[in-house]
Amino acid sequence: MMIDALIEATADKSGLSDEQARLGLSGALTLIQKHADPQMVEELLTAIPGARELAGEGLVLMQNKSLVGGLMGKVGGTSGAAMADAMSINQHLARKGINVSDMQEILPVAMSFVEEKTGKDLLRDVLMSIPGLGPLLTGQGG
Repeated sequence: MMIDALIEATADKSGLSDEQARLGLSGALTLIQKHADPQMVEELLTAIPGARELAGEGLVLMQNKSLVGGLMGKVGGTSGAAMADAMSINQHLARKGINVSDMQEILPVAMSFVEEKTGKDLLRDVLMSIPGLGPLLTGQGG
């Protein structure tokens, strides 16, 4: 399946295990599915076979938000909610040995992979549609 090739590519590039790469990608896809532009998300999930299922695996990473994450979700509007979910995902990933710098290696590999498969920079566009987080996730600055 196409998603397995992406998992292997991100593991190879980042030095993470296949399981860690899978977890990191599932967290990113879950965040995308919940907070990015719905039409763009649907296009992405349809274009990459297995992506929808991988996004579903990441739902557990948004459970048990921290106190700070919970407060951000309440006071920060849509960008606060996305940031709170990102914090929750990062906490879960850190427990599995995946840190922010690992995600910074995974996402460019994933963006290139999706562009190669779809003919456009679809993942970057989807990430940029997440309120408050897009520039952080894509390295496009604030």
